[in-house]
Amino acid sequence: MKYIKSLLLLLLSPLAFGQASEPLSLSIDEAVSLALENNTTLKNAGLDIEYAEIQVNEIKAQGLPQVSGNFGFTHNYEVPTSIIPGDFVGQPGTTVSVQFGVPFTMQAGVGVNQLLFDGTFFLGLKAASEFVNISRLSASKSEIDVKEAVIKAYYMAIISDQNIVQLDESLKNIKKLKDETQAMYDAGFAEKLDVDRLVLSVSNLEISINQLQNQAKLAKQLLLNSIGLDVNQDVSLTTSSLPSEESALGELSTTFNPENRIEMKMLNQQQELNELSLKRYKVGYLPSLFGNFNYGGNTFAPQGSFSTLGDEWFGLGSYGLSLNVPIFDGQYKKAKMDQVKIDMEKTENTKEQTVLGMNLQVNQAKINYLNALKSIELQKKSKELAESIYKTTSIKFKEGVGSSFEMINAESELTSARTNYLNVLYELNVAQIDLKKALGTL
Repeated sequence: MKYIKSLLLLLLSPLAFGQASEPLSLSIDEAVSLALENNTTLKNAGLDIEYAEIQVNEIKAQGLPQVSGNFGFTHNYEVPTSIIPGDFVGQPGTTVSVQFGVPFTMQAGVGVNQLLFDGTFFLGLKAASEFVNISRLSASKSEIDVKEAVIKAYYMAIISDQNIVQLDESLKNIKKLKDETQAMYDAGFAEKLDVDRLVLSVSNLEISINQLQNQAKLAKQLLLNSIGLDVNQDVSLTTSSLPSEESALGELSTTFNPENRIEMKMLNQQQELNELSLKRYKVGYLPSLFGNFNYGGNTFAPQGSFSTLGDEWFGLGSYGLSLNVPIFDGQYKKAKMDQVKIDMEKTENTKEQTVLGMNLQVNQAKINYLNALKSIELQKKSKELAESIYKTTSIKFKEGVGSSFEMINAESELTSARTNYLNVLYELNVAQIDLKKALGTL
């Protein structure tokens, strides 16, 4: 039955009929969500967290009761002989050979050892837990980097598609103009040179569109790669336009707090680990206390009576404490503490330098955003001016008082202005992403 169901599913699948699979439809939010699930870097970061948590369990195990069982069997095929004075057996002045023991011996028991106090253990356990936090922070940093890469790649793919749309519209206009000019030439109202210029313009646009289509394909492959998906599958972008130029104005007035940056959180966590290491070496001067408990039994059988082994058991048991008191370690712990103190001072220096670098990064990101905002304002005016020039030139050409050269130039300038506006809008949104990342809000 399972085989029949599998066969039916295979026959009814789109591949069985030679149909291509549907393209993957992605909004920008879906792309980010998929990246958080599929990106290899993030998968490894999750494994690092799991590894760190297992290390915590490993250290915990050292503080739990250590239980062990033991079993032994001995066959003394020749019982050892000892010489004792004859006085013990009523034969003064002589020596007598005697055998102590039995041929068959068996023993079994269980032992428990328990750590009762060791300061280095408890601080080591705390340090391991803090290391898990560092692994989580590292994973968060990787998430930010992946999110940044995916959003930028998605924006690039949008721009590539929109530039193709712009050129397709220009190509449509030029083809229409070429057909009209061809009709005017056939009627004797236009020159052959005008037609040839428009034919060449159509050809150049078709070449540019083909190049842009290849670039758009590469942009989508880059997006899929950053998500962690197969780059050869088809993808459809459901978010078809970039955010407007006003969308990031709020970030400009945001007060920067270095503690919001993941890098500072990681440095603070590292300093906590340094402090725990220092405490661990300090408590290493304290005694450590262990407890133990053992219980078991022995059984014996004389020669020729192996079958009676185990019939009678003789119990044995003990418990005790052991105290380990450090007296002198050759200044080992002092040397380790001095090393940790240097690491703590270096971490503080790194934090100070990191804050300076972050402030510079924020200021640079704000400047880049303001420059992009100014550029898009100018580019918007250029686009509006190019649209006005094209409209006027088109009217003049249709009325016979303009040349095809002017018309082609007007069309080219309009296409360039629209493309430049889209590219500047992309740069503005990239500057917004960089600003959010610098502020620690991405």
